[in-house]
Amino acid sequence: MSNEKRTILVHALGATQRALVSVFPGQRVLFLIGLTGFLVRPVFFPIFFSYKRATIGHLICYMSGKKGFALVSLKYFVPAEDVRDLVSVYYLFDVDQPKFADNERAAIAQLRFLLEGTADLSFANGETSYGAKDSMLVGPSTGAMHFDVKGPFRMFGVGLLPTGWAALTKKSAADFTDKAVPANKIFTDEIDKSLELLRNCQSAEEMTAWADRIFRDLRHRVKPEVEAFTRMVDEWLSSEPSPPVSALMARSEQSSRQVLRMVNKLYGMPPKYLARKYRALRAARAYAEHNEEELLELVDAFYDQSHMIREVKFFAGTTPTKLRVAEGETARLIDQRSDLKGKIAPLTSDT
Repeated sequence: MSNEKRTILVHALGATQRALVSVFPGQRVLFLIGLTGFLVRPVFFPIFFSYKRATIGHLICYMSGKKGFALVSLKYFVPAEDVRDLVSVYYLFDVDQPKFADNERAAIAQLRFLLEGTADLSFANGETSYGAKDSMLVGPSTGAMHFDVKGPFRMFGVGLLPTGWAALTKKSAADFTDKAVPANKIFTDEIDKSLELLRNCQSAEEMTAWADRIFRDLRHRVKPEVEAFTRMVDEWLSSEPSPPVSALMARSEQSSRQVLRMVNKLYGMPPKYLARKYRALRAARAYAEHNEEELLELVDAFYDQSHMIREVKFFAGTTPTKLRVAEGETARLIDQRSDLKGKIAPLTSDT
């Protein structure tokens, strides 16, 4: 099947899905799509069946030859308004099969609680694979990550904005870039109690309510100067597709050395690399949304189109072609964040 036909198929399935949502609002049902060879030849028509924790629009089942059925779910939740400067999003990731492997795009720091199952996580530097179980603190990443899940797997995660990282850890993000560590090595034993609490929660709403309370209690640790600095950097990153570092320096009253040190401490990498990362992630999101107008604007921020493709693959962990036809399970699921525009930080919803 050609890329054009696959794209038409994906759009048709998406339209059917949206229509079903309008007919069955809020129903806990699953839109099942059976495919062989992964978007090569459809072998089942859409059907319904109920499944606990499943919500239409957030769960897709596909069939791929030798691997059989893979059931993967990623659902996002908006933090309470008074903690949105600390937390980007909450999310619940489910894999209901023995094994699942995929790439995850470059991201900000994360606090993750493994409610069930284990995983191995490796970073773009390719130096180390981290075995994840119970709870872990993941630093900012400089490129796409790869994970191997042993399921059944369930994880509740928190995206830590730079201000939230500073309030929660009081440590330099640069010391954790492309690293993951057991959370109980950084925090007190209370983190283990939190893990058990989350494992006993009956719903995602209970989990997010708990997280809101935790970060609300951390607000007193937020220093006004840190809050102002991260706001300035975020505005700089959002100002244009490839903002020059000189424009950041012009916004600040601090010396260039101080700005560089603070960006490294809060974001985990230098300003120039940070701008490069978000430029690629914007392009990845534009490819996934088929936003041709934005892609035309973005291509001018790269040397040429081939450079843009290489950068998207490095930071998003998949190619633009696969993003266009909704291949790459995790990449497609992560793109659901764009549905939260206006409710979460723009840098999160736009990338």
